[in-house]
Amino acid sequence: MSELTPQRLFVTGGRGRLASLVADHFRAPAHEVTLFSRHGGDGFRLLGDLVQPGALDEAGALFHLAWSTLPATSEQHPGAEEQHDLPLLKNILEAIAAAPKSRRPHFIFFSSGGAVYGCAPGRANTETDACQPIGNYGRAKRAAEQLIATYATYHGLACTILRISNPYGYPVPKNRAQGLIPHALRCAVEGQPLTLWGDGHAKKDFLYYTDFLSALELVLARPLTGTFNLCAGESHSVSEVIGLVEKHTGRRVALQSQPAPAWDVQDSRLDSARFNAATGWRPQVNLDEGIRRAAAGYAGQE
Repeated sequence: MSELTPQRLFVTGGRGRLASLVADHFRAPAHEVTLFSRHGGDGFRLLGDLVQPGALDEAGALFHLAWSTLPATSEQHPGAEEQHDLPLLKNILEAIAAAPKSRRPHFIFFSSGGAVYGCAPGRANTETDACQPIGNYGRAKRAAEQLIATYATYHGLACTILRISNPYGYPVPKNRAQGLIPHALRCAVEGQPLTLWGDGHAKKDFLYYTDFLSALELVLARPLTGTFNLCAGESHSVSEVIGLVEKHTGRRVALQSQPAPAWDVQDSRLDSARFNAATGWRPQVNLDEGIRRAAAGYAGQE
């Protein structure tokens, strides 16, 4: 881990697998981590506690992962983010702005690299490109970014927006409607069919979880503010991913194809140059090696 001053970290969305991954990484030995969830108990504090007077004075940084939808569920429940996520975000930003300047936490928002941009313009998207989201999820994440930027400008808040690609290599729930690589691995090992959206030509950027976590260390250590793509910087087709899963499991992935939904970005390419220049970070694990490690880990759980 990078050299970090010990501090107290708040993490929202605490019952989500990615939030727990972040919390476990930072918890020991340097930091004290508090997890927040919409439902308290079992070691989780209520999200509503964050907006109580003085609550945020305790934190050096706040990782905001709480979000009520995935790309698929956002289409099934239009308006969910406007009802739940954006009001919560506004309340948290108001609470940070109300805190004494010397006690305001560094606010780090987990956005979506693919969804906020829409399809790539024939090259990798940079942070200065216009965002043209094609689904409800991407539009809501973009609205959240704009809200954060407004508060950062008018209240002088230290905010970081991370447009993250597709982290992988850690366990995800079987019923989660997201995550091509873990689902493909599960289907290969269990001999179950994998539902394939489209013809396999869709391209995505995949970031191995240890590279993702090392990048977060640098965001804290700087501390870094602004908007940044956090990605591997190279995209691979769904067919390539499936081929690598078959290579490293030694098993065929049976496919059940269906038309790609209109909201699924078919060409997602991200440029990480701004983040690289600001931090010196470079991803260390390419897709072939990452899937090899993920397959070995999955086999070890059998």
